Amino acid sequence: MQKPAIPCNEPERLKALHSLRLLFTAAEARFDRITRLAQRVFGVEIALISLVAEDIQWFKSRQGLDVTQTERSISFCGHTILQDEFLVVSDTHEDPRFRDNPLVTDAPNIRFYAGAPLKSFDDQNIGTLCLIHPQPRTFTSQDKLLLRDLADLVEQEFQQNHLRDQLLRAERAEQRLASFIQGTNIGTWEWNVQTGETVFNERWANIVGYTLEELAPVSIETWMNLAHPDDLQHSGQALEAHFAGKSDFYDFVCRMKHKLGHWVWVHDRGKLISRNANGEPLMMTGTHADITKQIEAQQALSISEARLRGLFELSPLGIALNDFETGTFIDVNPALIAPTGYSEEEFRQLSYWEVTPEEYAEQEQIQLQKMEETGRYGPYEKEYIRKDGSRYPVLLNGMVVKDANGQKLIWSIIEDISDRKRLDRMKNEFISTVSHELRTPLTAIHGALKLMASGSLGSPDGPFNDMVTIAEKNSQRLLLLINDLLDMEQMLLGKLSINLQWQELKPLIEASIRENMPYARQYQVQLRCIDDIGDLEVMVDSTRLMQVMANLLSNAIKFSPAQGEVLVRVENQEHGIRIKVIDEGPGIPEEFKERIFQKFSQADSTDSRQKGGTGLGLAITRELVDKMGGQIGFSSSVNQGSCFYVDLPTRTSGRQEI
Repeated sequence: MQKPAIPCNEPERLKALHSLRLLFTAAEARFDRITRLAQRVFGVEIALISLVAEDIQWFKSRQGLDVTQTERSISFCGHTILQDEFLVVSDTHEDPRFRDNPLVTDAPNIRFYAGAPLKSFDDQNIGTLCLIHPQPRTFTSQDKLLLRDLADLVEQEFQQNHLRDQLLRAERAEQRLASFIQGTNIGTWEWNVQTGETVFNERWANIVGYTLEELAPVSIETWMNLAHPDDLQHSGQALEAHFAGKSDFYDFVCRMKHKLGHWVWVHDRGKLISRNANGEPLMMTGTHADITKQIEAQQALSISEARLRGLFELSPLGIALNDFETGTFIDVNPALIAPTGYSEEEFRQLSYWEVTPEEYAEQEQIQLQKMEETGRYGPYEKEYIRKDGSRYPVLLNGMVVKDANGQKLIWSIIEDISDRKRLDRMKNEFISTVSHELRTPLTAIHGALKLMASGSLGSPDGPFNDMVTIAEKNSQRLLLLINDLLDMEQMLLGKLSINLQWQELKPLIEASIRENMPYARQYQVQLRCIDDIGDLEVMVDSTRLMQVMANLLSNAIKFSPAQGEVLVRVENQEHGIRIKVIDEGPGIPEEFKERIFQKFSQADSTDSRQKGGTGLGLAITRELVDKMGGQIGFSSSVNQGSCFYVDLPTRTSGRQEI
């Protein structure tokens, strides 16, 4: 037995076979009609339409045979597809290629075979129309002609199958295109360049506020009449460049007049798809997209950027944009450059550490950590290095942003605070000088007035007594102010004396309340203490703790209403003791809470304020508490009073530290 060879074009042949989508499909009447006709016309037992696949031959239509396929290696049709002519075997017993073939020696006992190759649409032999009979036969030229006619009918069905498949794909592609056009909300156009005839879709008309019916009849003049006159010349130039092959597409942004009278922005894009016999442009297709919103957004963004750039350039504060990873200066404004002595070009070439002294490395790490956690840093005070090596103080605030590529950047506001520092220094020097010069004579004046007011030098009568009393109270206020100023000066210079010792807390609290009772009586306010602390001790400077309590109590007293109460409560905490001073006053305004511990800060800082005070008490109190290893804080609600508290580490009288 001779096995059929594999044709040299086997990959292409198999591709053509599979593209027909007929393998292993159900029987079809259009093919069965042909095999029945062949069986009857030629008087044979078996007529088949055989498709030769990789390893088998499969029968799309069969008459007189029950099996649906056989192995390709024993098939007669495998030999037939190797040639374009018929394969006729009149008597298989006489043909050495087939005499011992299983299909000859066993069922269906083939003695006669005639097969016509069947071609695909691209001229590949993919199968056969074959006749099989158990007796030898002759096959005339007329028989061959008739079999070829029937084979041609099968091939026509193949072609119909291919055309139907192409049509289905075309319909699907058309549906996808229609869905795409509808989904993207774009207008479409077709233009016969030579005649001016055009075809627009409904969306094309809708973009300019019309329906197609309102614009009919349409032509290229329809577009030209709606286009902005200033855009026609540039559009024409873009078209000529495309016609000349200088650009792959016609691509132009133009304005078109809306039905309501305003202009809409349109992205017009198209391509030449054919030329006439003379090589002239013929058919062109394209799209119209309404980009009015995008253009308006771009224009608004440009205006916004111009405004921000103006603010950036004219800002009296320095502004810088830095790369988050490298610290490189990406952009800087004139206010930042001015005090440095560098030109802008020189400054941009500097690394971050060329303008930042090395001793700020630790603080820089703290600010970097804040940015990692919160996206912001500052306010942060440090120094910058000028071009000549000198330094000047700056105050920085900043935030982390990301650019369009996701790169992290840092925007920073950098304020030159040289003048502020100089003024603070002058103010402090002035206050120090005045305070020291006034303290001694004022102490003497206050002492004299106190003696006079007490009657030790005789009892003043009438208005004179009133004047002495007023003078004594005012001198007391001035003396307190000067003492506060001197304390603040010592704190700023780091010279404030603190003598920390373990002291019993209860006697100190009782003494502070006792000393402030006269002040409370002036305001008709009661002082009360609640504690369950026993004999706990605190590591404090007793004088300074008394000063802290005096500041907190005097504030609570003067802001409490007449007949009100100020409560001192001492409570045990997990890590120490908490001293609370609670009043029934008006509470602290929300906008003042952030500044409450700043120097010279008062909720009412006008000359007409009624409660008096220097605005230094709480600032001094916080410094004293910090130096004694404690913490101070407060809680307050408007019209519900305030509570200031001081937390201190403690131990019992048995010296067991808590």
